Amino acid sequence: MQDSFLKRHLMLSTLFGALLTILGIFLMFQQDSFIRIFISILGMFLAGSGLASLFSLKRYNLGKRTKTATLIKALISLGLGLVAVIVPLAAADVSWKILLYVIAVELVFSAVISFLDALLLRKSDIAISGLLSEGVFSLIVAVLLFVFPEQIGSMLIKLFGVVLIATGLGMILWSYRIRKINRQFSTRTIEAEAVVVDEP
Repeated sequence: MQDSFLKRHLMLSTLFGALLTILGIFLMFQQDSFIRIFISILGMFLAGSGLASLFSLKRYNLGKRTKTATLIKALISLGLGLVAVIVPLAAADVSWKILLYVIAVELVFSAVISFLDALLLRKSDIAISGLLSEGVFSLIVAVLLFVFPEQIGSMLIKLFGVVLIATGLGMILWSYRIRKINRQFSTRTIEAEAVVVDEP
């Protein structure tokens, strides 16, 4: 029963690895579609960041100006995030480069406000690690969008494709290795049993 379960598990791992490899190869040639998906993912991040900022405003003990800036950041992030999610799905002829630049500007603004909020809240009981993480992530993505606006989709899809191919091949090789070890173990077990039976 255990042997049957192991064989079934290894077969599923091999099939899943093959599917991941095929998907990785397929994605390597889907640049335009991936740019749309990437922009939608950025939009979801912006919308989530905006909602999180809106909900956390009540907890933050900020000054009037800083609170207003955080509110503006939250509303802009939410609005632009929804646009970035909807536009790639609804429109075909859109300048992705311009949209990426707009998102990059918003990410820089969002990072600055996050760092400012973290600075003002550093002496309070509120954990600022989330604000710092959001600020750093926003800043890194913004820099990448500014430096590689046209290549960002191609770079990410190739990287993602390579990761999927490597993962798929790794699963296939792992399944093959485990199957080989299991076969050797079964052979040795049979030989050992045969020796025991032959003894007088």
